Amino acid sequence: MTKKAFPFAEDESKKKIVEKPKEKKEATINNNNIVKSSTSSSRVVAAVDDVRWIKHYSSRHRVLVVGDGDFSFSASLAVAFRSASNMTATSLDSKNFLKKNYWNAKLNIEELRSRGCMVMHGVDATEMANHRLLGHLNFDRIVYNFPYAGFFDHLSRKSQLRRHRRLVSLFLKNAKQMISEDGEIHISHKTNGFHEEWKLVSIASSRGLRLIEAVDFDLGDYPGYNTKYGFGGDDNFNCYPSSTYKFGLKILN
Repeated sequence: MTKKAFPFAEDESKKKIVEKPKEKKEATINNNNIVKSSTSSSRVVAAVDDVRWIKHYSSRHRVLVVGDGDFSFSASLAVAFRSASNMTATSLDSKNFLKKNYWNAKLNIEELRSRGCMVMHGVDATEMANHRLLGHLNFDRIVYNFPYAGFFDHLSRKSQLRRHRRLVSLFLKNAKQMISEDGEIHISHKTNGFHEEWKLVSIASSRGLRLIEAVDFDLGDYPGYNTKYGFGGDDNFNCYPSSTYKFGLKILN
């Protein structure tokens, strides 16, 4: 089946990037920790024709976010982009689960939809290539922040590791089928202790993907983003130290 792409403007490589250091609109959070727009004097990178960037992501990228706990990461991108018609934000959780467990989820989802983002619930990142609405689409960036298969204290360390690695492997298998030729799959992941043993680069290589780069993750790059524990409860976990791993299709000689 031929993959479809979202409507996309002319090649962004033809755009000239300019830096505008002052008085630009960028994402901040209000007193309720909900993502909103505000004026800031900190440096942002903008482009002609109002192409906007937040860290690794551009308003010209077709972006799919999966496993977004309270949808705060997606909302942070959407506010930075101003218009989020280039975005699809998803989570495995149902609407009822979000309502019961994440205080700000409803407002974040409203923010996303008001900016044109497609919001979807009950999307399994390990089967999404077969999803009736998503599976036939192509994306420039597919993002899964801090994947975690669950809490398995009753299992051995080896068994727990196997479950987490399987989650990442199946996600990459599906995401590989949904990225454009030059697209990237991003996984932000803790880099210490038990998490270091997941060996993301090795898993990706086994799925026919190459590491483009791994860069330090800074929560402050995404105003309003809350790193939720998941599986119930509205607390945030300490995401440091961590990196964002960028994977792309292997280049065939």
